[in-house]
Amino acid sequence: MNTGSVVQALREGVGETLPEPEVRTRTVGVAKPLEIEELWVDISREALLSAVGALMQLAPVHLSVISGRDAGEEMELLYHLAVGYGTEGGEVLLTLRLTLPKDDLWAPSLCELIPGAETTEREKREFLGVEFAGLSDNRNLFLPDDMTAHPWRQDDEQTAGLIRRTVKWEERDGDA
Repeated sequence: MNTGSVVQALREGVGETLPEPEVRTRTVGVAKPLEIEELWVDISREALLSAVGALMQLAPVHLSVISGRDAGEEMELLYHLAVGYGTEGGEVLLTLRLTLPKDDLWAPSLCELIPGAETTEREKREFLGVEFAGLSDNRNLFLPDDMTAHPWRQDDEQTAGLIRRTVKWEERDGDA
């Protein structure tokens, strides 16, 4: 398994509308350092299911987590995947970056393809306010059932006074 085969599978699944992937190289390990490549690909919500489906045709796919970030007027979801997970040829680490406008905050659910996506999708729904079309269980996992606030959003007025959004080292006054 290599980054080229993953990019080819994505292009076959999504078509030529796929933006050019970014290949990031990093070193892992201490005793025997190994250089690995990671792929980062911007994806549209319309292409997300086709992309993941195409990857699953290529090799086993493991979804580590979906991380989320409030980016001002947009919300960013990062789907961290390992393509070729557990195979002899090795795996390729892939992050699909999905950017959503806050005034249309929804994404398709991956649960039909990867049932284990339910927990991380429910978490993003709860903390960021992203709705997942096709998610069968919309109950809260961590917050009280009656809570309507989304604590990870920068613009949520209900939690503005309750959540500290910086850590001590970010509050330095510059006198150090």
